[in-house]
Order: sequence, then C-alpha cells, then structure tokens
Amino acid sequence: MNYKVLYRKYRPSTFDEVVGQDNTITLLKDSILNEKISHAYIFSGPRGTGKTSCAKIFAKAINCLNPKNGNPCGKCENCLNFATSNDIYEIDAASNNGVDQVREIIENIKLTPINLKYKVYIVDEVHMLSISAFNALLLTLEEPPKHAVFILATTDIEDVPITVLSRCQRLDFRKIRDVDIEKNIKDICKKEDIDIDKDAISEIASFADGGMRDALSILDQLSKTNEKITQDVVLNSIGVISNKKIKELIDAYSNNDINAIEEFIASLRETSVDFKSLIKKIIKQLRLSALEIINTNGDLNLFEKYKKLSFDLASLIYKNNVNIDVLTLLEFTLLPVENNNMLTLTNPSKNEVESKSPNTEIETIETNVIESKKNSDKLTHDNAGENDEKAKNKEIKLTPDNREENSDNLSLIDIRVNNCFVKASKNYLNSIKESWQTYLDKLTRKKLKGLLLDLDVVLASDQYVVLKSSFENTVKEVNNSLIVIEESFNKITDLDYRFIAISDELWGKKTEEYKQNIRNNVVYTLMSEPDNNGDTGLLNDVFNDIKIEVQ
Repeated sequence: MNYKVLYRKYRPSTFDEVVGQDNTITLLKDSILNEKISHAYIFSGPRGTGKTSCAKIFAKAINCLNPKNGNPCGKCENCLNFATSNDIYEIDAASNNGVDQVREIIENIKLTPINLKYKVYIVDEVHMLSISAFNALLLTLEEPPKHAVFILATTDIEDVPITVLSRCQRLDFRKIRDVDIEKNIKDICKKEDIDIDKDAISEIASFADGGMRDALSILDQLSKTNEKITQDVVLNSIGVISNKKIKELIDAYSNNDINAIEEFIASLRETSVDFKSLIKKIIKQLRLSALEIINTNGDLNLFEKYKKLSFDLASLIYKNNVNIDVLTLLEFTLLPVENNNMLTLTNPSKNEVESKSPNTEIETIETNVIESKKNSDKLTHDNAGENDEKAKNKEIKLTPDNREENSDNLSLIDIRVNNCFVKASKNYLNSIKESWQTYLDKLTRKKLKGLLLDLDVVLASDQYVVLKSSFENTVKEVNNSLIVIEESFNKITDLDYRFIAISDELWGKKTEEYKQNIRNNVVYTLMSEPDNNGDTGLLNDVFNDIKIEVQ
C-alpha cells in the first residue's frame, strides 16, 4: 500500500514550506547563516503548528554540506542519508519518559557523530518526562559536547521545569491564521485534484483552530469519495454549525426571540455537534457583531450584552467535562432576561416587595443578621410581622460601592458568605486549608488548577468555604465555575462543601460588617440554600469580642 495521508505527504521539507511561523523561521535561518548554533532549543506551541517539522528541517540544515539561504539543499550526501542516519535521535517523551531513557542519551552523547557534523536529539512532548528524568538531563543540557544539539518540543510549556527552560533557547510557535490554512488547503486540493468549494475550505480552517495537521487530516477524511466537498458535507462530517445559523442565533438573542433560541437548541440535540467548536464560533460571531456596533456608533447596551454573553459562554467550556447536559446550560445562558435588575435569593415579605421601588439607588438585601435566636422556619403567621420589624431595624444596606462588577453573582456571594459566618470556626478553617492544599496537589486539570492557585481560604464552616483573591477577573471566573470546583473538590477530598469567591475589597467590608454585628450582639442565621439544615445558634468565642478568626 503506497498511499500516504496528506499531512505526511505534504510535511514541509524546507523552512520556506512552513506555513504561518515567519518570525520563528527567520530566527532559525539566521542562526544557520551566521553559524550561531545554540546547544539546546525548546519549541513551544499548540499541536499541528510545525514544531516537529521545523526541528527535523533544522537538524538537516545544520548538517547540510551546502545549505541554501538557511535551508538544507536536499541533494548532498548528508541530506540524502538524513532519514536513516544514526546521528539523529527522535524520542517520544510520552512513551519514553523515564530516567533510564535519559541515561542512555547521556551515555550516547559522549560519542562523536558517525556520519554527520552534529548529533541531534529531538525530544517530542518533552513535558511528559518525569521529574527524575528532567533532573538527570540538566547537566547535559547545560554543557553538552560541541557536536550535540538538543531540540525539545512541547505543547505544554508550563509543565517544563524552569531549570530546563533556562538552559534552552525558546522559540514559540503560534496558531496558524485561518487565511494561511485556507491558502495551503487550496494549493493541496489543486495538486491532488480534489473538488472542493470555498465555503468548505473556510469551515475546515475554522474547525482546525490554528493547526495545519488537523486541517489536512479533515481534508484527507473528506476526500476519500469522488464527490465534491461542499460546506454541507463538511458540517455534517465534523459536527459543526454553519456561520449563517450562528448569525441567526445572535439575531434571535438580540431580539429576545425565545422561540428561535429554543429551536436552535433543539436542532443541536439531533446532531453530533462539537460543543467547544460551537461555543468558539458563537463567541467569534459575537465579537464581529460587537465590532460592528462600535464602528457604526450603534447601541452600546447591546454591545455590553454581547460582551457579557461571551464571558458566560466561555465559562460553559469548563463544564463540558462534567456530567451535566451542556446544551441545557447553553439554553439557559442564551435565553434573554428582559428585567436586568439584580435578583436576590432572599424571600422578602409581601409588604417589603410592594414598598420597594425598582428605581431605588440603594437596594437592600433581606437581613442576614437577625436579633432573635428563634429558627425562622418556626415563626408563625401571627408573629411574622413583629420579627420582620426587628429584622428591618438590623437590616444592612449595600451601596453601589459595595457591589461586585458581576451583578449576577452578587446575591450568591452575599448568601454564601453569610451562611459561612453562621457556623464558621478556626478549627474548620485550619482543616479546610489542609484539604484545599491536598485538592490542589491532586488536581489534574491544568487550566482549573492555574485559576485556583491565586486563591486563599479565608473562612470555613461545616458546609461553606470562602475563597479570596486580589484579582477581580479570578473571582468572576471562579464563581462562574463553582459546579466544576465543588464536584472535583468533594470527589478528591471525600467532603461535601460549597464554595464562593470574593475580592479583597469586598472581603474587607464583609469582615468589618461581621465584627460590628458581633459587638452589637447580632446573630447570623442561615439564608435559603438547598440541603442546608445547619444550626442557627450563637457562635463560640475564639478571641476577644470577635466570634471567629477572620483571615
């Protein structure tokens, strides 16, 4: 069988054939032309962007007897024998990641090249090496023999130890632009006599998400038949939604057309759509629509609406790996809310609701500090009004300065901080701090772990944990990912906790408010949360007149 898949058949053999990495290629070619070859390089970037291909081209070029403008000539003895040379070592760190494999390299590197000028060690997916393997490699990386060159490639530069990075010349490969992928696909289709239309090429490039290998793999899959490759063929084969339907969805959202949104979600359930690709396409279209508003001096309220929806949709990607119907979450996210006033999770009395004006500049939340020790669910209809009056006297007002920018999370922040104060203690705090560190150590989701590293546990009770960050964006991202955090934390630690994140500024106000309430003998009681049967009694003293230790 002589058939070779397209991404292998059209793998670049010279730097001039590499697509979309002009800056990196220029640096590599200049180092060859000026004979300034480093002893170690690390190529970092997304999959399918040319890292391994460039490593092989570079290895061939530095060993070429007659390089042409930084490219290997492809005709000399070294170029012709490159693929079978014993001086070129290509290692897959994903399957050879132990210290024994590294020790073999260290022993072998001492020997001079057999045929070529340089011994070249290309280590693919280097971030998969074990810590002991990295440690064994350090000294060799820092002072290798003059005849040795290391080229390390990785899709996850964050997992490579800084001690290794500091010994290498780092070159970053970026995602390839859609226009460059489209041009390359068009050229290959012409050479392979593949009948394909322009819209189909655009869909393939968009789905590839900056990876040329992915784009050619899709093209190879669709070219197996003799039929013309149309946009519909691409959409049906790889599970994506057309740009036209995405535009119609945005229009429906803008016009508060609930029926159209629900029809769109229903159509998704009948297809095998790729959820992440769908979200990316919607966000991309939202960006274009938002830019159109800016360029035409359009409705800025609609611009803000698009902006908020983009962040809400981005947060759904985190939930894609959780046992949740993401299409249902997408439907809730897209459904418009005509009244944008803040919705609280409290249950004010009928009189309180009627007395509050929707235009009131300073809104209040139902009291989270009730003077009476009586359990609220035991109050009878006869004495409800009396207790409402007591609550009103102790009511805490929130001014606009107290609000988080993300108003959708404000009520949840107030409720969970309040509920955490009800049974918070120093013992719970110390215990959860240990559990939180255990959770971070065992957490394997790198993006989620990177988000959570900026947080400190500042308050804990038997059911709630308050996390603090000095970064407003981190607070928003965490509160948009509570389902994922709670599920993973409780699974790893075998506990049952609910979380909330809070900013430095708001936490300072909450603690001062708490201390003042305790000095005034105000009792915190639980506000409405599912499965919450906690005691509403007084807290135990921990120090002075402050009931709990606030970090």
